[in-house]
Amino acid sequence: MIEEYLDPNYIPELLPHRENEVTAIFEMFRPLLENRRPSNAFIHGGPGIGKTAVAKLVLREIKEEGVIPIYINCWYHRTEAAVLAEILRQMSVPFPRKGRGVDELITEFMERVKGEKLLVVLDEIDLLENPDVLYELSRASPTIGALLISNDQYATKKFDSRVRSSLTLSTVEFKSYTVDELTDILQERATLARLPTNELAIRVAARLAFKNHSDVRYGLSLLLKAGRIAKKSGDTLTVDLIKQFDVTQSPKQANRELEIQDDHKRILESLKSSKGEAFSNEVFKKYIEDGGKIAERTFRKYVRQLIDWKFVEEEEVAGRGRRRRLRILQ
Repeated sequence: MIEEYLDPNYIPELLPHRENEVTAIFEMFRPLLENRRPSNAFIHGGPGIGKTAVAKLVLREIKEEGVIPIYINCWYHRTEAAVLAEILRQMSVPFPRKGRGVDELITEFMERVKGEKLLVVLDEIDLLENPDVLYELSRASPTIGALLISNDQYATKKFDSRVRSSLTLSTVEFKSYTVDELTDILQERATLARLPTNELAIRVAARLAFKNHSDVRYGLSLLLKAGRIAKKSGDTLTVDLIKQFDVTQSPKQANRELEIQDDHKRILESLKSSKGEAFSNEVFKKYIEDGGKIAERTFRKYVRQLIDWKFVEEEEVAGRGRRRRLRILQ
């Protein structure tokens, strides 16, 4: 039970301090229930502050009203073909990807969605390589709604005017949680998990989550790790146990590090060994010293990918020649 209710991916029946956002977004897509065109939406805000949870709760509620719920994370599905194929897969349409071109996928998609009511959530939209798929979604049927999510408030500014015009997005900004709000959320999850705890331990977990960009997932990760120890020993969750697992790294980012390739990981380790910040040429030198084998051109390509995937940020520094300072993102 502790694993289920403290898992960051668990979506409870109610989301404390996000009730207004759930209601507002559901209302934008209510016209789908009446076979009318909905208001497409873009929600943005910092990591771990409930954007995805709200979207998935809306999908759950709208499914009960006869709308097909589609959730896609653009970290895993970045191309137009990948997104369309994933929509078809979630619609239970057998469609082998191999040997099929984008045009064929678009044709199949257009045929299959006729007469259907869909709400398509595209999470981490800033990682989408080709926004043309959004244009295809908007013109496929009047009963398809699109809900876009990003940490970057300017993510949709990168779309061309044709895509922006076809979507006509309403924007909802998610504000960061306060310490009090984080305390409420973590206390509710601890209660659901039947985790013996005290108010101070929950408060400390909330403060550490607040310090880590108000990321509720970070607080849940602390409760889960410390809670396992407390459950095993039969003790109450304590402040000391919570602090023991404070590593100031987002659990989402930690999981992502397991999914990237070895050379990407090695580049990150080289940057971390430089206190998390260094010039690109210095990181490459350290990477080679640590046993890296890829050429400098490939290294630059991998660094660009790490920037796109939000592991690293870069800053161009004025001076002789072009110098880029790289910095680890938490």
